[in-house]
Amino acid sequence: MSAYFSRIIAVVFGCTSAFFSNAQLLNTDSCLQVLKTSREDTAKVELLSKIAWNISYQNLQKGLNYAEQSIALAKKLNSEIQYARVYHVAGAIYADMSEQGKAIDFFLEGLKYAKKYKQNDVMGFIYNSLGNFYNKRNDLRKAISLYLQSVEAHKTSGSDKYTYTPYNNLGGIYLKLKNTDSALYYVDLCVQYSKKSNDKYRIANNYIVLAEIYSETKNIKGLDYASKAVELSRSLNDKYTLSHALIHQGYALYLHHQPEPAISVLEESSRLAKEIGDITTLQSCALILSDIYSEKNDYKNALLYFKQYKTFEDSIINNENIQQMRTAEAKYENEKKQKEIELLAEREKLSEAKREQEKLYLYFAIAGIAGLAVLAIVLIKNNRTKQRTNKELASFNEEVKRQKELVEDKNKEITDSINYARRIQHSILTSHAYFEKHTREFFILFRPKDIVSGDFYWAMQNNDQFLVMTADCTGHGVPGAMMSMMGINFLNEIVKEKNVSDPAAILNQLRKEITNALNPEGSLVETKDGLDCSLCCFDFKKMKLTYANANNRFYIIRNNTLIISDVNKMPVGAGHNADQLFTSFSLELKKEDLVVTFTDGYADQFGGPKGKKFKYKALEELLLTQAHQPIEIIQKNLNEVIDKWRGPLEQVDDICIVGIKI
Repeated sequence: MSAYFSRIIAVVFGCTSAFFSNAQLLNTDSCLQVLKTSREDTAKVELLSKIAWNISYQNLQKGLNYAEQSIALAKKLNSEIQYARVYHVAGAIYADMSEQGKAIDFFLEGLKYAKKYKQNDVMGFIYNSLGNFYNKRNDLRKAISLYLQSVEAHKTSGSDKYTYTPYNNLGGIYLKLKNTDSALYYVDLCVQYSKKSNDKYRIANNYIVLAEIYSETKNIKGLDYASKAVELSRSLNDKYTLSHALIHQGYALYLHHQPEPAISVLEESSRLAKEIGDITTLQSCALILSDIYSEKNDYKNALLYFKQYKTFEDSIINNENIQQMRTAEAKYENEKKQKEIELLAEREKLSEAKREQEKLYLYFAIAGIAGLAVLAIVLIKNNRTKQRTNKELASFNEEVKRQKELVEDKNKEITDSINYARRIQHSILTSHAYFEKHTREFFILFRPKDIVSGDFYWAMQNNDQFLVMTADCTGHGVPGAMMSMMGINFLNEIVKEKNVSDPAAILNQLRKEITNALNPEGSLVETKDGLDCSLCCFDFKKMKLTYANANNRFYIIRNNTLIISDVNKMPVGAGHNADQLFTSFSLELKKEDLVVTFTDGYADQFGGPKGKKFKYKALEELLLTQAHQPIEIIQKNLNEVIDKWRGPLEQVDDICIVGIKI
């Protein structure tokens, strides 16, 4: 994919980021008429927000003005429940204006209030917009995660129709990753819904995405879909979408060796983008035009458009410059029109006498010389200012470099410390040699999310009983690791020194030790820290298993049948049911039984083609199909299955699974 089109993708998908589709938008003129007589209430806040979004399709700055009015009125009315929506509209407009710093501030502030008032639909819109933000920064893994959160939020709110937007954007992500099949899969979901609802605005955007996908392989379908998008956008009178459709049509024409039509189409796209203030589109058009003229050996125009591209690139970094440029252009146009009026008047007067005409020419010549003199003075002054600014910038860059090195050194120190903590944590976990000494066959799948883990496994031989625990502590990373080390120390003390052997009694004592350690003064402020676990006590001679667990079941696979354990529905820690004692359960074991204890990290991992959780049902089916295999093969397959399921996504939690064959 070309460099400029990797940037265009995020822009195209970002254009459907808000919660007012084109079909839903009210007529702008009607809204403005209603606005004149509306009272200062929450309905006016909503009306201002809708006007802001509608007008932004024609003029981003005007849309922003109305968005700011809606925010000001919502604050004046102290209507917090509307903050999430109005902040999101303002953030989306700022994002289209390439003011990413302001955009992210509004998105995060809006997300805070959406969560506070459980507005899942608005959360879906904001997660999608945040996905667009990280998409433009080329942080694709983070963008995918946010788009999937957007889908989940919309489904939770019961608004499946809004999943169109993040699905559309996921198509763009997979196109960037050169995974055309996945891109077409997600876009096809959008096309089906758009045609079903006859939403012409969304259909136009679908055509744009399909044009991009097929243009990636230089397929002529790319030009067909781009042309359909242009035709439909013109009928909707939507300048924003039309400007993007024209980019793809121009690019497709360029790919299929039609440079002259491509130039005409791209110039129209640039003209529309300039009208609405879309800097990113202006930048992309300039870069494509530069390439076209370069291939035509018209290096003058190629250089001209490349300079425009660099100018727009600088403008995206420092957006205040583009605003100053617009102000200067407006002032220039006004002065130009005024001078044209004056010239017409003068010409009418000069037609009466030739002498007056010559006199006027002389005045213009003098004015021109004076103007050149003033311009020369301004240029000299600006050059000196620029030199001074460059010196200050160089000094600033040196300071930034020094601070960066300091931060990197600190990060290395912290990482080294955490790596050392990992060695300490691994040293107190029960060794494989200890398991080999006291069990027939076993496997341990232990994969921390971070360097250190909040999950742990523990085992101890106590007389004729072999105790095994898998546990999930509150949190992961450093906080979880601290909890896990504390838990292991308490377990050793309870079993070794206090000689407690009943699983329920061990958990009751462990809860007491954790509560006292985390709240030694008996504060009334309740702490929720603790752990979920399964504690199994094996008596291999009597073929009996006694166990107690906390919010955590385990499985026994026997003769291709899955047995699910009972459970105490409370954690080991303060809080819920803290005054209720744990109960021990028991069952008979049989030879070749496979006992599998685990934490929730494996089942909760996101992945697969739709980015969903793996879930316990899939884990149960996997264990049933693998139980007959040698124990080391079971561990290997569990590892491979979860890696394939996760794909490019991050691991979401620590994973700990212990299997023992009787």
